[in-house]
Amino acid sequence: MVKIAIIGAGSMVFSRNLLADILAFDALKGTTFALMDIDDERLRVAEAMAGSINRTRGAAATIVATTDRREAVEGADYVINTIGVGGVEATRTDFRVPERFGVRQTIADTLGIGGIFRTVRSLPVVMEMAGEIERLAPGALLMNYTNPAATHVLGVARGSGVRVVGLCHGVPHTRGRMIMLTRLAQLPLAEVDAILNDWDPHEPGGTRFSRFYRESFNDDSVETVCAGINHMAAFLVFRRGGEDLYPLLHAAWASPTVRRLEAVRLELMVRLGYFMTETSGHIAEYLPWFLKSDDEIRRLGIRPGQYLRTCDDLDATFRDYRRRAEAGEPFIDPDRPVSVEYAARIINALETDEPFEFNGNVPNRPGGDGSAPLIANLPADACVEVPCTADGGGIRPRPMGELPPQCAAMMRTNVNVQDLVVRAILDRRRDHVHHAAMMDPNTAATLTLPEIAELVEAMFAAHGELIPQYLRR
Repeated sequence: MVKIAIIGAGSMVFSRNLLADILAFDALKGTTFALMDIDDERLRVAEAMAGSINRTRGAAATIVATTDRREAVEGADYVINTIGVGGVEATRTDFRVPERFGVRQTIADTLGIGGIFRTVRSLPVVMEMAGEIERLAPGALLMNYTNPAATHVLGVARGSGVRVVGLCHGVPHTRGRMIMLTRLAQLPLAEVDAILNDWDPHEPGGTRFSRFYRESFNDDSVETVCAGINHMAAFLVFRRGGEDLYPLLHAAWASPTVRRLEAVRLELMVRLGYFMTETSGHIAEYLPWFLKSDDEIRRLGIRPGQYLRTCDDLDATFRDYRRRAEAGEPFIDPDRPVSVEYAARIINALETDEPFEFNGNVPNRPGGDGSAPLIANLPADACVEVPCTADGGGIRPRPMGELPPQCAAMMRTNVNVQDLVVRAILDRRRDHVHHAAMMDPNTAATLTLPEIAELVEAMFAAHGELIPQYLRR
């Protein structure tokens, strides 16, 4: 029998995917789930959702719901972290305060001033969780979904003995986007226009665009190898059979109509030689060149503040899930396939010894010893995203040697920020939060040093009691 603790189970979309995925595997249908959240209402809805999915899957899972994290963690084989300290309102603060200073962000959950303060709020809680795992569930695997993935994995690796892997769907989604771009680049312009114009975010399954993307995502004939850091990893291999598909991506760049789908990432590819994760909107805020300029924002179709609209959608999703729970409606279809999220496949591989390959976020020196880093030209004490294999022997990351130097150089600018904000939490150094903001590419490209210092203090004040006591004045 396997026990899986989901911490932050009120993160409804993640919990729905995780529960539905895990109970799709025969070997995991008897799992005990410990659902934990500090929000009673969200926990109640999550418990009802779990019961519904359990019935739909025809599984025999045991569902326990608790607001006590220690109770959830105790005896667990796997702990899945999906917490969001401060919730949607804290995310809105991560946008609104920097906006007053002229700092624009798109997602604000990974790097930038928003990503820094997400770490400041959440890493202390994750470190408490890691201590509880060491005491109450020694040997459990911590699977982190909370952003920023790199800082949470790095903090746990530096500050505890807990086994940890960070999970993100950015690599498979980017692969699908790349295949889609190559297909579009080979079509007549009129057909491209017809596909792109048949798009409706409220009907994702029924539009021509969504079907075209789904076909691209499911194309198993394309071989890829991707490595780097979370949300900034380079596709080193992109080919079908013996054919390099990068020339088709350059053809996509040459078409203004196709280019607008991924303007930032295609431009980076032309200048650096490699296509990167995450989305164009995401990666624009990790670099100094894009968001400081109104002209660049217009030219590349960047949407500052776009995640605020996602926050509104998440609020609406919770209201819908609460209605479903109260009405006793099902949360999934009986034939729902396993989603793109990795957690269920990894757990199944570890429990059954059926190998599963994925890209995981792990310490660059996973043994913590004198062995060579997985990526030789990134700092050894960093978190990297590399191909991994999970099976009955555990999770084995693949050594990648050196990345193209221009890609590694760009990644190191982000690694510097991650390192400093993790040090701020583990060493209880308030000044390192300032240092992280000073080194952040987008913030530094926009503000002077005195302005950055004023912004950081404004963020501390705005987040109030969400800031750990030892970092408050």
